[in-house]
Amino acid sequence: MPEHKWPATTLLTVTVRLVCPACLHGPLFRKRYELHENCVECGQNLVGKDGAQYGGPMVLGYTLGGAAGLLTILALFVLRGPSAWAVWVGLSVTIATVFLTFRNCKAAWTWLLYRTGQLPGSEATTHDS
Repeated sequence: MPEHKWPATTLLTVTVRLVCPACLHGPLFRKRYELHENCVECGQNLVGKDGAQYGGPMVLGYTLGGAAGLLTILALFVLRGPSAWAVWVGLSVTIATVFLTFRNCKAAWTWLLYRTGQLPGSEATTHDS
């Protein structure tokens, strides 16, 4: 059983280290983008049911990517003035951010599902609260 930590600390641990939200030790991913069905350390179900693992990470990734792209465009407009190339750079940043952060978004979403009891066998209130 992990030591009691603040939820923000466990969210950061899971998101950055890509580990199980229950034990904070087992790896989340079997392959590049494929989650283990259960944690290899503690046995916690990581996949959930009803496709809960698919929509949320994409929304998080698109939100992060859109924000990064928009901030890039705004920064270029302020520094260099309006230009079409700034939009293309912003779109490139958006696409790159979505791909580069997808695993972290999936880890954050898994943590959220665990914390809210959406994963079968999740007892988040006894571990993290």
